[in-house]
Amino acid sequence: MSARTEHPAATVPGAGWDAAVGAMVNPSDRRGGTLRLVSSADVDSLDPARTYYVWVWLLQRMLNRTLMAYPTDPGPGGLAPVPDLAESPGVASDGARTWTYRLRENLRFDDGSPITSDDVRYAVQRIFAQDVLPGGPTYLVPLLDDPARPYPGPYRSSEPLASVETPDERTIVFRLRSPFADFDHLMAQPCVSPVPRHADTGARYGEDPRCSGPYRIEEHRPGAHLYLARNPYWDRATDPVRPALPDRVELTIGVGVDELDDRLIDGTFDINLEGRGLQHAAQQRVTADEILRSHTDNPRTSFLHFVSLQPHIPPFDNVHVRRAVHYAADRLLLQEARGGPVTGGDLTPALFPPRLPAHQDLDRYPAGPDLRGDLDKARAELAAAGLPDGFDAVIGTQRGKFRLVADAVVESVARVGIRLTVKELDVASYFSLGAGSPETIRKHNLGLVVTDWGADFPTEYGFLAPLVDGRQIKRNGGNWNIAELDAPEINELIDRSLHTTDPAERTRLWRVVERLVMEHAVILPLVHDKTLSFRNPWVTNVYVQPAFGLYDIQAMGLAPAADHPDRETTP
Repeated sequence: MSARTEHPAATVPGAGWDAAVGAMVNPSDRRGGTLRLVSSADVDSLDPARTYYVWVWLLQRMLNRTLMAYPTDPGPGGLAPVPDLAESPGVASDGARTWTYRLRENLRFDDGSPITSDDVRYAVQRIFAQDVLPGGPTYLVPLLDDPARPYPGPYRSSEPLASVETPDERTIVFRLRSPFADFDHLMAQPCVSPVPRHADTGARYGEDPRCSGPYRIEEHRPGAHLYLARNPYWDRATDPVRPALPDRVELTIGVGVDELDDRLIDGTFDINLEGRGLQHAAQQRVTADEILRSHTDNPRTSFLHFVSLQPHIPPFDNVHVRRAVHYAADRLLLQEARGGPVTGGDLTPALFPPRLPAHQDLDRYPAGPDLRGDLDKARAELAAAGLPDGFDAVIGTQRGKFRLVADAVVESVARVGIRLTVKELDVASYFSLGAGSPETIRKHNLGLVVTDWGADFPTEYGFLAPLVDGRQIKRNGGNWNIAELDAPEINELIDRSLHTTDPAERTRLWRVVERLVMEHAVILPLVHDKTLSFRNPWVTNVYVQPAFGLYDIQAMGLAPAADHPDRETTP
């Protein structure tokens, strides 16, 4: 355990506003110390197959390795995966239907057992067991499964997944049903972190997982803390990505969002792991103080903040009702609820972020010259739905910024007679068993749901397919196609985008997909997210990882004790 006195707030100028966006602040290779992290919510899962929170994916970079990984690079190079467990990128053949990887030598888990290609294959097989292990991404299932003989996962079949071959302990071959040019990106997701069959405990694996990265789990007390210690079997010589500088990492869990900000700025904690950014009260404090402001970053995270409209919850089964909500939305009010143009995000009537080629100037439901909504068109849509006097409904959200957005939606649509009641769901399980659960949405009759989404990997498919591909609806939880949109024409266009090797044609197809999604009116886009994040001056190697849009904690270290003498470690 570690003891420390209260650290004073930063009193000297820092590297500057936005200094950790596109560059690294306080570069250092100094080892040692305890990195103290904080979050308001608990991890969704420590089982790499079941996690989908982006900040937990960043935590997984400390615990687990994958065939490919995003590099420690603050520039554009950070968007392209590099070899991690693998010696080189995947070798594609058969028109990108076959991908072959070769593992490095001398790889071991935290219990000392060797990491082999079979451990990677077993991790992939676990993804198919959605009845036991829901929550994580499932891109590999349609790519590797045989529709004629669906593979049920390793708990209901002793046979291996036929489309993944391991000819020897260091070689793994994936044979896909269809071409997938972004396959190296899939091999950088936590769900393909190696899992030794002998250690797998099914749904309880996250309680004591084996780790292949530089740290292992020392103790996890749900809702309270997570402690990481060094993995004695990790070899820096085999890892081109992770510097692994701190001796220990302590995550304090469950701190209220405003208290979290105060204790972060006052120096009790080093970094906010969640990456949601400072809340309104702390934003005002920091932006008004030039010294504190110099320790902050305002990155465009490439997250889309939006409201999902549920066609399976009446009266939202009527497209005119959904369009009425779009027209009634007060965009400026909703942006202000997110924190305004600086700390909340850039207003967007479209879905794709500007850095993707398919981004287009699309505004299907214009909000009027003042951006406050077109109430006449909203009322006309309600009349077309047979509801000229409006209706009652429920909007689902969680505390913090999400609640502020929900309140702004309530105020917006009340102007046309839509009367919303707000239902707050649990923060820790919001995306897995709350908004991400079709059962929960039906249980609480949630016609609208406040949420946000960041791409699983930085391509059009990685950004939009999980939100709108009907084949990616997850009935058991961890569902990101919250509206449960399953439109054959959209699914077909997505497939065509994966089969073409022409970038211009791929861009054209995705623009058509976006226009069709907006016609269905199941996603009300609010802002392309920006956050105001605070970095304490004694933390080294601070940068925003461009593939994630958040601080890359695996790169971080700590300055010498002389720079923060209150840090005292006791046994």
